[in-house]
Amino acid sequence: MIGHASLVPVQRTSGELVARTVPGSAVERYKEIARQVDQSLDRMREHDRERVRLMVGWLIASQERMAEVIGQERVTRGLARVHWEAVVELLWEERWMKITPMPAPDESVPPRPQREYDEAMDRAYRALEEAAQKRSLLRRKSA
Repeated sequence: MIGHASLVPVQRTSGELVARTVPGSAVERYKEIARQVDQSLDRMREHDRERVRLMVGWLIASQERMAEVIGQERVTRGLARVHWEAVVELLWEERWMKITPMPAPDESVPPRPQREYDEAMDRAYRALEEAAQKRSLLRRKSA
């Protein structure tokens, strides 16, 4: 009679010890197996709930970061537009220079922190402003 043999091989029990012999009738064995399946399902569901909580946290963090980056992009584009308009105004009297619309962003630049690009834009604008002021002073002296 096979009534005392293990119903579930040890390698399929997730390392849990299963009694080698299951005493009693087929109904009792069925109930024991159903209980084990139920416990396994409960563990799987709890594990799945933990994973869902973790992934929802990641999703929320990534959405917040995306909103932050989109806002930063809007500010940077606005500052670039303001600088461009100021440059056009500074160079308006330079008839020899062809003034074009603001160029599209150069997507080929290497990735760096946005702060570095903002600082470079500010430095370039200040240098142009200083050069324009010096030139204006020289023109006034000679006039």
